[in-house]
Amino acid sequence: MKIIGKQKSILMFLVIIISAMFFVLSYSYIAGNNKPHEPEITITTTPTNATMTWYTSMPLIHAERIANAFSTDTGIDVKIVRNSTFIIREHLMSDIENGESKADVLTIADVGTYIELKSKGHLMEYASPHYEYYSDEYKDQNYWGTVAAFGICMAYDDSRISDPPQQWTDLLDERWNGRIGLEDINTAGSQYGQYYILRERLGVQFWETLLSSQEPKIYYRTEELANALLDGEIDVAGEFSIHTVYSYRIKKGTSIHGIYPEEGIPMVLNPIAIMNGTKHPNEAKMFMDFLLSKDGQELVQRLSYKYSVHDDVLSLEGEPPFSKLNALNPENETDYRDKRSEYILEFNHFMGENK
Repeated sequence: MKIIGKQKSILMFLVIIISAMFFVLSYSYIAGNNKPHEPEITITTTPTNATMTWYTSMPLIHAERIANAFSTDTGIDVKIVRNSTFIIREHLMSDIENGESKADVLTIADVGTYIELKSKGHLMEYASPHYEYYSDEYKDQNYWGTVAAFGICMAYDDSRISDPPQQWTDLLDERWNGRIGLEDINTAGSQYGQYYILRERLGVQFWETLLSSQEPKIYYRTEELANALLDGEIDVAGEFSIHTVYSYRIKKGTSIHGIYPEEGIPMVLNPIAIMNGTKHPNEAKMFMDFLLSKDGQELVQRLSYKYSVHDDVLSLEGEPPFSKLNALNPENETDYRDKRSEYILEFNHFMGENK
């Protein structure tokens, strides 16, 4: 009986040991499958528990990925306030006027806003160490740098159209009457950028004829404009971005094709700056440096398909190389800012003559 008792004790001991081993293995498996995703970029910083607020016109899906990459490594939580360029601008200006601005960092597609904010003392002076990789037209050495730049081209559905317009002035051909799509200049920074730059190069008569006589259709979102092309509602998108062509043709496999006029490609800049009233200056500096770094630029370009103007970042394969574009930037950035209200009213006036 004693021998049997000892055997039972040994057996129970073995059962306990084996059960414990299975528990440890099971826990390790479960814990391993619940590890946080690796960050898309590794940032060499000291993690904090701070929070900052980012006002942006970037698509939310891209902004969230960028914020997550930054937050994962630094521990800094990024609150995103997102809308179209001029809606964010008006929101920010209203907040500043009422003394209620919560923005720490701003990225919208209108360089004129940054010039205005700087002139009124609303931007914090900060010279990012990454500025050395940006040429002068894409930065203000002490206040802002360019997170992304995008070129404005034309586009068409090459499954339906075989001989599209090749130059901006070809849009004035009567063949395209009622068959051109544009974006809403009242909300889209890209449409204002195209209007201003082509008005500089081609004259006001180009726009008056296009808007008053050609009866273009206005769309309030880029997706609506792209769908109008694919549905045959229009034949030509008279204002379309190169990165949107890349998205629809390369990534989505549609029949949308870009047209890159030799007259030049209007460029729209998406700068980044820190607001002077920020309550989180150190976190804002870290975020700005992150976005302007080579790794940050490669991430922004990979997500948004927009051009990086960082000297060491190559364009995406499948897009016209940035270095090969006849890029058109505003000749006078202050004038670009000052003419915004006047030119938006002018655009709407020309369109009104079409009604």
